[in-house]
Amino acid sequence: MCTSAVTKKVLLIMFLKHSPKILLLFICIFCHSLASADNRPNIIVINVDELRWDGLSISGHPFVETPNIDRIAREGMLMENSFVTTPLCGPSRGCMMTGQYAHTNGSYKNQAPKGHTKLLKTYPMLFQKAGYKTAFIGKWTTGRQADKTPHPGFDRWFCSGVNRDLKMNPAVNVDGEWIQYMGHATDIDSDEAVRFIRENKDVPFNISLWHRSVHTSYGEEDLLAAERNQELYKDQPIERRKSAQPGFVVQPSLKGFAQRPPTDEDIRNIARMTVDIDDGVGRIYEALKEEGILDETMIIFVGDNGFFFGEHGLTEKRLAYEESIRVPFFVRYPPLIEAGSRSEVGVLNIDIAPTLLALAGIKIPAEMQGQDLLPVFEGGQLEEPRESLLFEFWSETDLPGQSPWWKAVRTDRWKYVHYYKEPFYDELYDLKNDPYEMNNLIKSKKHLDTVEQMEGELKRLMDKHDDQGAPYNFWKNL
Repeated sequence: MCTSAVTKKVLLIMFLKHSPKILLLFICIFCHSLASADNRPNIIVINVDELRWDGLSISGHPFVETPNIDRIAREGMLMENSFVTTPLCGPSRGCMMTGQYAHTNGSYKNQAPKGHTKLLKTYPMLFQKAGYKTAFIGKWTTGRQADKTPHPGFDRWFCSGVNRDLKMNPAVNVDGEWIQYMGHATDIDSDEAVRFIRENKDVPFNISLWHRSVHTSYGEEDLLAAERNQELYKDQPIERRKSAQPGFVVQPSLKGFAQRPPTDEDIRNIARMTVDIDDGVGRIYEALKEEGILDETMIIFVGDNGFFFGEHGLTEKRLAYEESIRVPFFVRYPPLIEAGSRSEVGVLNIDIAPTLLALAGIKIPAEMQGQDLLPVFEGGQLEEPRESLLFEFWSETDLPGQSPWWKAVRTDRWKYVHYYKEPFYDELYDLKNDPYEMNNLIKSKKHLDTVEQMEGELKRLMDKHDDQGAPYNFWKNL
């Protein structure tokens, strides 16, 4: 039990009236009480690779069952409008860890020259410096030449692979040493999170658990769940959105952007891998409860980007459509968040870093561009309300049929996409009347004023976030 400041002062006066031995005894007891009074919250961020906003039962999936993940939202808050600023694995994770847009932190694509590297200044570094025990578990970055060796900011480094590493029996980089594990990578990562929780239950900890499921590789590797879940949803019919059915319009910017949409079995496998993750979330819940720290731990569940199930003829991500930029975001922390609450506030992955720092009482660096979400978690609004949201993407020259370079701005009603190399291919969508973004209004005479307004809003956001647009210093490296 904490002693009030007044009581501490009275006790100190009494100490001075007693013998040195008694004084020393009281000082020892007093110091011990201070040392054991670190009531800072624990934090677990579970980041899932390529999980669509509607990929969970609580967010509308037609058949997948995710009771443990859903529990985070049922006992906490579900963010209705959560987005990533760049819909690509490496940049999205870089934005989340730095609290900055990719145009600021320089981690703008998966491959070299920068990618998601040791040069980034991340929030786990600040937590570690503040005395937290920090752990990274799972997929750090992506690309064929990914650096899986320990990165700064973590007391525990447990990198179980990247996209194209085998999910079964992975070789894991554990604090710089390669160790062969048996089993499925998702289970191995979840078990490591449980181990770290139990080992550090008496000190504040910060865990970054980044699963590489449900990442697919578009026919290049097996999309297998753990063995116990491989027969789930067998022969389950798959329904596609209207924008994925015959008759959809391919926008000019996507001409030649050849892709093979996922098959029905691919989609069933993604659902099975989601259940793998849900199983692990259940084990994490159980460990926190058994150790008596469940309600002292903030749990955030989020995705790093969305995924196309054939909408607009597409697979994977990289574009500004809703299926790509919108992700799940659930958060549980009973001291702050009312169970079963929902928020319509537009939030971005760059908001996670400043939010966690604020929760732990750590100073938020001025260079972070995200906002503290704690007022939103309490049922309120952002300190600086957003009229619109900024998104960005750079092409990757080593990919065939690559996505073009674009910037986008989204309001509650409208979305405007500007293509830098193909400006005459720009797009405008009325999200209220055209939620599947099938009718491009960019050339509509009725919407000339809206186009002008959205162009102005894009410029305003770029100016606000010191976004130089075309004259990037790293443009020569693309």
